[in-house]
Amino acid sequence: MTGEVRSRIRERAIKKAKVQIALHGRTVEDLSEDDLEIIVAAEEEKIHKQLVIAPLIAIAVVLGIT
Repeated sequence: MTGEVRSRIRERAIKKAKVQIALHGRTVEDLSEDDLEIIVAAEEEKIHKQLVIAPLIAIAVVLGIT
C-alpha cells in the first residue's frame, strides 16, 4: 500500500476509534497513549479486512456464487 492509502486508513480508523470511545462514555483524554493505539490498531484491522472482503463478495455476486 502507498503512504497515502495508509494515511487515509489511519485517519478513518482514528475517527471510528473516537466514536467507539464516545459510545463507551469516555473521552480521548481519559485513555493512555497505549490504550488509544490499541483501539486505533483494532479499527485499522477492521478496515483492512473490509478492503479484502468487499471485492471478494462483489466477485462472488457477479459469478452468481452465494
